[in-house]
Amino acid sequence: MNFRVVGLRPLGSGGNGDLFLGQRDDTGEYVVVKFLREWRLQHARDGFEREIRLLGRGVPGLVPLLGFDMSAQPPFYVMPYLEGGALTRYAGRLTEYQLQKVATQLAHTLANLHAAFEVNGDFKPDNVFLTRNGEVQVGDPLGNGTLFTILFGKNRGGTPGYWAPEIRRGGSISRAGDSYSYGATLYHLLTGRRPVDGQRLDPTSEGYRNAPKICEIIGACCQFEPSARPTMQEVVRMLGGEKWTDIQAVRKRAQELVGAACVVGALVALGAALSA
Repeated sequence: MNFRVVGLRPLGSGGNGDLFLGQRDDTGEYVVVKFLREWRLQHARDGFEREIRLLGRGVPGLVPLLGFDMSAQPPFYVMPYLEGGALTRYAGRLTEYQLQKVATQLAHTLANLHAAFEVNGDFKPDNVFLTRNGEVQVGDPLGNGTLFTILFGKNRGGTPGYWAPEIRRGGSISRAGDSYSYGATLYHLLTGRRPVDGQRLDPTSEGYRNAPKICEIIGACCQFEPSARPTMQEVVRMLGGEKWTDIQAVRKRAQELVGAACVVGALVALGAALSA
């Protein structure tokens, strides 16, 4: 790291770390430093290193990583200070246009992340931050310290209410799990209420008639079975106007074609074996 951070003062606590606001000594810009709280635990260090590695990929839509030091006691990393704060403070107060805009930005971010062969694992409004110009950036991947570093192994994590049912039961984080967390996040932003474990996240059945596209996406993403949920790229298509039922029909046809090809391949192989 080619700069120092001076004037540190407490800003808050994340799931696995403590946040401090400070200023770069070279530019004077405000930054946030995240220190790993449970740094003596190896699995906590492993999770923190993965968090740094993920942010360091430079995936569009993720909070930029400005610097880090894993050899410090405690280890830390530095990210920009985003004046708008966490998206949670705006839950239930967004217009349909604002909600659509936020949903689109977040869907693209997760789709970019998945395309880079990474998953978030702890997606929720508390981990989404607003920039000065109203754009959103995702930070603190796998940031749930109590659950992530103590109860789970290195491939598990999440936050109650936002995690997918299979993650809650001890399964590994996945793209399908991120899709569920994305839907749960939209539910919170639309209704202003935090989701809870075991709740059916279907705002239409609760009487919500505004933001029908957002309601459709929430219902699709929060299916119990992981394979029944849309990918984040499919969510992007839904936000662009496609219907979930049409996307499902295309999925089904593709699966039928693959199945037919497998049958043909097996018959050809059998024929070759019998004629040998």
